[in-house]
Amino acid sequence: MSQFYPLLDKYGLTRIPLRFYAVLLLVLRPYILWILVLTMPEGGDKLLAAVYPKSNDFLTACLICAPLLLVVAALSQRKDKGHQGWFKLWRQSRWIMLAVVATDLVHSLTHLPNYVMLKAPWLLLSPFLLVLSLWWLLKNPVMKQIVTEWP
Repeated sequence: MSQFYPLLDKYGLTRIPLRFYAVLLLVLRPYILWILVLTMPEGGDKLLAAVYPKSNDFLTACLICAPLLLVVAALSQRKDKGHQGWFKLWRQSRWIMLAVVATDLVHSLTHLPNYVMLKAPWLLLSPFLLVLSLWWLLKNPVMKQIVTEWP
């Protein structure tokens, strides 16, 4: 198994798990949806309304996950010739992710529409995945090790 997926990357650091990237994609879903809607020729507003029934919810979700853009920037500098100033932010990235995931979970649960079980059960998928992400960020020992390493 280790010959196909080595434990260390080319800089000698612990390899970042794919679940880390999955959590980033999950929490950055408002920005991904925004890019998707902007690239659609027509009907993007209907897709946005299906995921975020209230227009205020989309803006709030974008503001909630905005700190993760800094984590993505710090992740991009986690290389040999990256700027050392990003390491201070990278050390706190686990706590930033925990705070953003917890805030997103609370926002997702409190802003579910009344008809969610009957007309839109897919809206329950993101809170379920956010609970799993929160549990993974809290319990995974690799996450604690990753945020302490810098090339």
